[in-house]
Amino acid sequence: MVADDSAVLALDLGSTWLKAGWVRPDGEIEALERAASPLRSDAINAEDVWRAVEGLLARLCRSPQAPRNILALALTGVTRSHVFVDPAGAPLAPVMLWSDPSGEEQSGAVAQAYGIDRETAGHGAFHPLARLLQFTHEHGGRPHAMVELKDWLNFRLTGLWATDTVAYSRIRPAQDSGLRLEDVLARLGFTASVVPAPALPTHILGPVQPSIPQALRALAGTPVVVGSFDTWASSLGMGAIADGNVYDISGTTQVLGTFSRMPRTVAGMVSIAWTPDLWQTGGPCQTGLGTLAWFARAFLDSDNPADTLAAAAESDGVDLPICLPYLSGERMPWWSSTLSASFQQVRDRHRRCDFALALVEGLVLAHRLALDAMDARRPDAFLYMDGGGTLHDAWMQARADAFGMRVRPSASGDSPLAGAALTACIGLGLYRDIAQAQAAINAGGRVVEPDPARAAYYDSRVEEFSTRLSRDLTLL
Repeated sequence: MVADDSAVLALDLGSTWLKAGWVRPDGEIEALERAASPLRSDAINAEDVWRAVEGLLARLCRSPQAPRNILALALTGVTRSHVFVDPAGAPLAPVMLWSDPSGEEQSGAVAQAYGIDRETAGHGAFHPLARLLQFTHEHGGRPHAMVELKDWLNFRLTGLWATDTVAYSRIRPAQDSGLRLEDVLARLGFTASVVPAPALPTHILGPVQPSIPQALRALAGTPVVVGSFDTWASSLGMGAIADGNVYDISGTTQVLGTFSRMPRTVAGMVSIAWTPDLWQTGGPCQTGLGTLAWFARAFLDSDNPADTLAAAAESDGVDLPICLPYLSGERMPWWSSTLSASFQQVRDRHRRCDFALALVEGLVLAHRLALDAMDARRPDAFLYMDGGGTLHDAWMQARADAFGMRVRPSASGDSPLAGAALTACIGLGLYRDIAQAQAAINAGGRVVEPDPARAAYYDSRVEEFSTRLSRDLTLL
């Protein structure tokens, strides 16, 4: 039994904000604090990130809501954010962020080390080992280790190294390849220790060291959980991790995925081991609320996606243009940087509100095609949703209608923090497994039902959308 005055201190290391809060075992978040993320900078010093994290955690420790019983410390955040360190754990170079394509020159050598085609999904410029190889070329020496930023921060707290098994699955050779990761690393000239050993996200790494800075002395001895990156934590905090479930993280861009008992081969997507018995298939889209914000800037003298949705609501929705919404190309499932946006079948009767609604339709149809590629759209399934998109009823309704699925918005209000905290609670034994933890946060909650008439309308539009998209893809 957990005392009423008990909570996990959870932190989400985002690209725009650092967020932290006291999270109860049922996922309820209290005393949420945030600070501008140091990851906004061009060249990021990991030590600067540590100082920002230290300051934010210190504010939470001083807050009136700080519990008497600190259960654990749990970190999550952006992934593919690599730190190269010496034997003492000191950074040797700026943090290499998710957007850094400098591994491109090494992607062929890395693919060869795995014995695969370099075009295989996930084996391009952003592959962790391509980045590792690029570091050695740029700096003339091999680092002691390469770790994700979250794992480096865990090291600063505990003095212990671990790679979470979800991130590790990106670089683990396929089971049917007959290779071990140490074999791949050896072919590239590295020892196995350059990647710290994997541990489950729910594994308790160790206690906060007594040598922690004075401002964090209240955390000394507190268990630190290994954790995983923000998409993984979000799917847990939404209650989505189960066979056949679908998640939708709706922000400036969208992240979509589904779960299965076995890895799946889907063009343009990567299957990653999410738990010991579940695989996630999906990935990030380039399209989302940021596209709605573009329309607001371009045509509504605003920067608010809500204004685009409000304009769309003024349309009578009759004979709209077809909108391909790819302002900045598209990632999953097309992976094309040159795919562009367009309004097609435009007539002189169309008004600004019609273009706004056409854009909303184009976005949800684009994401429907991604779900169809995953074979994830089923009327009996929930779409678990979190992010800024859940603040807009019209956006959630459009997705329910276009997908023909019930949408269940996150009850926590911040699923990465809730998921990070639940990860720690599982590791502490407060829940026996992920299913029991998710049951604690999924009781009740709002559900957005698809409108049958609108669902039929989207069914009538998707073929034309897909045909015009295929035509553009063929021309690239």
